[in-house]
Amino acid sequence: MALVFMQQLARYLQCELSDIYSPGEIVALSRLLFHELREGLPAMVVTGKCNHLSATYSRAASFLMNEGGGGTQLSRPGSVLHDSFLMNDGGRDAPFWDVGKVGAVVEVVRRLKTGEPMQYIVGRTEFHGLMLNVTPDVLIPRPETEELVAWVLDELPPGKLKLFDVGTGSGCIAITLGKKRSEIEVYACDVSERAIEVAQRNADENGVGVHFFVQDILAPLPVSLPISKPIASGVTSSNSLGGASLAISPTSAFENGSFHAVVSNPPYVLESEREAMEANVLHFEPAEALFVPDCTPLLFYERIADLSLCLLGEGGLLFFEVNRSKGEEMRTMLLEKGYCNVELRSDMAGNPRMVRAVKP
Repeated sequence: MALVFMQQLARYLQCELSDIYSPGEIVALSRLLFHELREGLPAMVVTGKCNHLSATYSRAASFLMNEGGGGTQLSRPGSVLHDSFLMNDGGRDAPFWDVGKVGAVVEVVRRLKTGEPMQYIVGRTEFHGLMLNVTPDVLIPRPETEELVAWVLDELPPGKLKLFDVGTGSGCIAITLGKKRSEIEVYACDVSERAIEVAQRNADENGVGVHFFVQDILAPLPVSLPISKPIASGVTSSNSLGGASLAISPTSAFENGSFHAVVSNPPYVLESEREAMEANVLHFEPAEALFVPDCTPLLFYERIADLSLCLLGEGGLLFFEVNRSKGEEMRTMLLEKGYCNVELRSDMAGNPRMVRAVKP
């Protein structure tokens, strides 16, 4: 039964969205949306949106329940209650395409037609095997960043380490590294307080301790941070984990040579590249996490590289995700600053998107 329902959904999305998405993308959207319908979409998807579900709702209901329009149509609901989103598995006693599900599909399609990313609509996405919350305050994690994290994990030496993630956004890099290597002490900052709130929630929900703090990386780093004491599980967090109340004490976090690795995926899209960007990125994702002036394309990279010369100990590793058109400039800049073993690596699409350097 589940396969039949998903095929119906895919055909409906094809009818509504074929001018926006490729067939492969529609299949992927169908699977994701079907999964979300089974689990229950966030209430925000339909809150206050029932007043426009007249002809559109009736058309969708007819298509989904009667394979393209024949037969009796489902009448438009006076309201769509949140309880109707408590999804069932399509069993004998309750049809899968009930009032709430059709209403949810119509609303999701409406938002997809505006170009809004599916990840923002459902409020979460998968990254390196972890489920993360995403809001318009943070970038949607990309597959290229997963490749960067995999490289970091391959290069990190064994043992207890100290790592700094600069411009953490959703926390995807910091949380994944902390999850995969629980002995690592992870620090992570972002200029956006709202991004840090999202990242902290993601860390809590994935059971990972990360020391998050708000910081403009172009400004001086703080001398100390309020870092929480370890809790019973041995995991630390800057606020709380699993509802536990943590004692807070200041600590000197940024002593010279105290870090083993620094990782960053900073803003690197040139202002002149705006016009070539897809609308779903340009109109929905946070601009401050994307763009840099054309006159200073390596602004954040140079600052982080300078800081890392102090923060990293001998043999410490510096990793960046980079603009694919700036790879050679990055390599030259890092060598001129005194780093060694600078390696530029391509992503799965063949674009030079990652660089690693070693402090001598």
